[in-house]
Amino acid sequence: MVVDKVYQHLISWNYTGTSFIVCNVLEFSREVLPKHFKHNNFSSFVRQLNMYGFHKVNKSPRGGRALAENQVWEFSHPKFLRDRPELFDEIKRRAVESDVSRNNDLQSQMQIMHMQQADLLQQITTLHETMRELARKQAIQQQMMMNVIEFMKQNQHMSKSINMILCMQPESVL
Repeated sequence: MVVDKVYQHLISWNYTGTSFIVCNVLEFSREVLPKHFKHNNFSSFVRQLNMYGFHKVNKSPRGGRALAENQVWEFSHPKFLRDRPELFDEIKRRAVESDVSRNNDLQSQMQIMHMQQADLLQQITTLHETMRELARKQAIQQQMMMNVIEFMKQNQHMSKSINMILCMQPESVL
């Protein structure tokens, strides 16, 4: 997953090759996770990493509320190093989850929830803007329809007037 060139904009090694970075959590969850797991849930992915001893490299301040597409998550494990695949077999799932990792998991969950909340607020704002724009366009269209109806009424009256004038003319004029 980390070395797949197709997804380098979403997941890649850090500069030194000692950790990997996930960018744009929403797109990563939608595009990458289903290809490697039976889910597309980023929090489940983080839980799995924690169970195998990976740790989040904290680069953002606590409680930071960036949109999911702007968040950068970095994870490290002493046996997960670029160009060292022989170490991967030494990465084992932990048998019992310690209080520390459960606390880290809760912090990760809270961070994910804050991120999702920020995304929802952004979506609501976008929807409000879209609704205002649609209402403005609807008012313009409604005015245009009123103008067309008025124009048609005037033409209908003109047409009736012309027909009346033509009907009143003696036949010799026609």
